[in-house]
Amino acid sequence: MYLAKFFHRAPGDDDRELMLVPGSDPMVIGIHMNWKGEPDANEFLREEFPDIAGAAAAFRRHVAKLVAAGYVETDHTNYTLRDLGPNPRAKPDWQKGLDELMILALSAPMAEQAAQLDALKGTPAEHEPLYLWLAAHHGKAAGEDFTQTLRFAEQARDALRARRAAGQSHYAWSMYEGDLEGSILELLSDVYLLAENPVAALATIEHLCKIAPNHDRILQRAEILCGFFPERREEAFDDAYQWSRFGGYDVITLFPGYAEYEARRKAGTTAKGWRWKPGTPASEADVSAAEQAIDVKLPDDYRNFLLSRGETELLVRLPESSSELRFYAPDELATQLRNVLDFIAHSEDELEEACAYFRKEYGVSLKHLVPIAEPSQLSRCLLLHVEPGERHGQCFQWDHDGAWELEQKQPGFDVALKALTDGIEQRDAAALAFFDL
Repeated sequence: MYLAKFFHRAPGDDDRELMLVPGSDPMVIGIHMNWKGEPDANEFLREEFPDIAGAAAAFRRHVAKLVAAGYVETDHTNYTLRDLGPNPRAKPDWQKGLDELMILALSAPMAEQAAQLDALKGTPAEHEPLYLWLAAHHGKAAGEDFTQTLRFAEQARDALRARRAAGQSHYAWSMYEGDLEGSILELLSDVYLLAENPVAALATIEHLCKIAPNHDRILQRAEILCGFFPERREEAFDDAYQWSRFGGYDVITLFPGYAEYEARRKAGTTAKGWRWKPGTPASEADVSAAEQAIDVKLPDDYRNFLLSRGETELLVRLPESSSELRFYAPDELATQLRNVLDFIAHSEDELEEACAYFRKEYGVSLKHLVPIAEPSQLSRCLLLHVEPGERHGQCFQWDHDGAWELEQKQPGFDVALKALTDGIEQRDAAALAFFDL
């Protein structure tokens, strides 16, 4: 994380950036804007500190020093920016106050954080997702009323989603929206557990693992599964088997039943090597809405899959490796189709060229190749051809490294799915290659 402040002083030929870099080795870095000299010589300041409190204090001192020298803090926040442009706007006081709240959350006692939260009440800051998240973070750390803490965390989540849906901006200093959303959802899952609502805690962290997985989030999901959902405990054992070498899974690996599971995996006695994760079956209305969004009728076999399994995962579990094939919910299909088309072609002319190529080479309509599933953390997917006609329902595998290529053609969804599961059972190299196993 880089927390950046930008300072302008007329005529603007010596504007400055000041960065606070938290982490295990906190730093304060100062950069000359509009630098014309050697690229590696644009810093006017670089100080390292043994702790974040020292770095935060130095950061404030350097901010005050620049202001005293006639610089005005601007409303820029992108730490990669290197040119403020003419006549930059000054940063509003409420945004400066949120910046200070962020610094306090990283470095100061609870009482100082509480005082800053109170100081920002009644300003535009108190409606920002960043403020609501930091208020919930403070409430959890201070052991305050969980009802209020949960309310703040839910408001942070809902405010961010509402702003996004309405195309409205929010202020989060130098935090990327995805990082802020991830932090909000991690905290919300924790607070749901404290409020004795493991179902909501699991749903929240599973959503986060779907949109932005990382080691800590997968571990958090595994701990919830292991502690509260005995019928899904083997999923937690799956994660521990795959990721415990990176640390943090001691509670799960010491859990009764894990040793037997580990022995079974190493021996390869789970003959199939795959199983289904409990899914969320779609309704008829969900499927019809998806068909309307892409303006086609989905093949009957895939339609039946959505109605019986819906958004789910095919879990691949081999003695030395694991993977998942995530099947999209119906309301994701239109977005996934657009994503693939945008990746294959960067302009309308290129898209028309690609469409002609796919029609000539494979006999299919590129604009009717709908992504329906993707292996975890791999840039490839299973495509379903939905154009009416004799090739309606054909399935292909696609990889972004060969964006104009289709592989492993199958006449239908059910046939493609059986080919994959049979291939896993038989340890077929071509089937396993789709999962990078």
